[in-house]
Amino acid sequence: MADGLAPLVPAIIVGLWGVLCLLAARAGLAPGPARAVPLVGLGLALAAAGLEFSAVGLLGSLVADGALAVDRLAALFDALVVVVLAAAVLADPQPGGDPRGPWARGMLLVAGAGAMIAARAGDFATLLVGIELATLATGLCLSASRDDASEPGERAGRQAARDWLLGQGTGAGILWLGVGLVVAATGTTRLHELGGRVGSVFLRWGASTAQAAVDLLKGPEALPAGLVAHARDAAVEGMAAAALLIPGVLLVLAGLLARAGALPLLAGRVAVAARAGLSGFVAAELVVRTAAVAALIRVFVAVLHAPRVVYGPYGWGTAATVIGGVSTLACALAATRASELRRLLAWTGAAQAGMAVLAIAAAANFVAHAGLRSGGVQLEEHYAWGHASGEAAVAAALAGLVVYALGAVGVLAAAAAVHTGRGLVDVAGLGRRSPLLAAALVVCVLALIGAPPTAGFPARWMWMTAVLEDSNVLVRAMLATAGLGAAVLAWAWLRVLLAAFGPGEGARPGARATGVTVALAAMLLGSGLFGQGLWSMVEEAAAGVAFRPGGKGRFEWLERR
Repeated sequence: MADGLAPLVPAIIVGLWGVLCLLAARAGLAPGPARAVPLVGLGLALAAAGLEFSAVGLLGSLVADGALAVDRLAALFDALVVVVLAAAVLADPQPGGDPRGPWARGMLLVAGAGAMIAARAGDFATLLVGIELATLATGLCLSASRDDASEPGERAGRQAARDWLLGQGTGAGILWLGVGLVVAATGTTRLHELGGRVGSVFLRWGASTAQAAVDLLKGPEALPAGLVAHARDAAVEGMAAAALLIPGVLLVLAGLLARAGALPLLAGRVAVAARAGLSGFVAAELVVRTAAVAALIRVFVAVLHAPRVVYGPYGWGTAATVIGGVSTLACALAATRASELRRLLAWTGAAQAGMAVLAIAAAANFVAHAGLRSGGVQLEEHYAWGHASGEAAVAAALAGLVVYALGAVGVLAAAAAVHTGRGLVDVAGLGRRSPLLAAALVVCVLALIGAPPTAGFPARWMWMTAVLEDSNVLVRAMLATAGLGAAVLAWAWLRVLLAAFGPGEGARPGARATGVTVALAAMLLGSGLFGQGLWSMVEEAAAGVAFRPGGKGRFEWLERR
């Protein structure tokens, strides 16, 4: 059992240190040690995730009776969550004498542990435990996370927590109902068994006895009552599993999209983000979103990629493609009207979620095509093209998520460094007050909009080329829609840059938050200019994503790559 739980070591460390933060809040620990406590645990967790990612010969496996996945995809999500948590803890401006600061940081770490569990899901039970833990802990983090100790700030935190739990509770109901229908149709909670069971569901639906019964009932001849009842029973038995599976898959998709924050399933997240403090914003907009994207990849690319499940008229891929493209454009347009930095970041995150969903839909489409012969192309070549293109699309979704997470935390840290409660006005004149912080803010903003020379540009290029590889007309139309949304988003962020280098007076920047912004900007700039490290990491994480971890198919595919 201990060996089976070994992959959860980073999540266990993060969760344990989150509990220590809560104890520190209870004991009234001094501000310095209270902030150092989570950083020690996050350092250990990052080392554990790095060791797993760099392990030689890691081809993936399933442990704990198939409940946990061990592969580089999970290790990448672990490392991303830990880096985001560490940056948030360092930059959080929560007053040192306020016990809610350690409490908010503790719940932020617990939410991170839940996201790390969800990213390793090998079955629906693990996925639901992880994502619900992250969601509930985020609600508690929101209730305590605020920028000052004023009573209005306290009320805002409680209101944000209520709004969050109400909106995400609806998403949880949809997700749980969908999982229940899928399990009822297939008889398994194990993700690695789900793909084969889906095929058998459609075989039963298309079986000769079921189809013959349907044809008999549709015939013009009058039938005896007993024969009619028998034919109805045969038809219902043949299609019952599919009648549960199809709506179940769509409900699971809707539930995870609500957690990812894609339009129209935002569930009031922008209003929540506007009231949240830095820790609460990171938990709601980055940690839970990361868990949702990981779950979408684990369920829909790795498992539910059969052609009958992806394609229309009832496939999930059509709905996901439309939601991805429309969400990106609509959220970008909403971002142009945002008057607060956190609302602008929240709309940007929703647009980025739309881009990720579009890439995930394209990836599943590629994998679905992998086993099909088309236009005289040899089967072996088509198989390799489908899986390679699917991995490239998943890598693009991962790269976009990583860049957004680092850039968003960098912008939040820069805002925290000069925070006086005036929104965008706080950054006005920042170029004269602190040229270093202003330059770091520019780098983070350029990364968010996908502009050179930051890592955002190659990440956006990867996304466009990967999705454009799909010849589906709908996918390409939604790519054009999302591309327009990306251009609008860049326009929305232009006013932040103009304000930073325009006239204005404000507070002197804090050293700690400035350091966080500079460090994250250096990572984004270095990855864009010199390093291939980030791109190699996301490509390795996406390798073999459509195969069961530890399965023969994944081993053979990774050996031939």
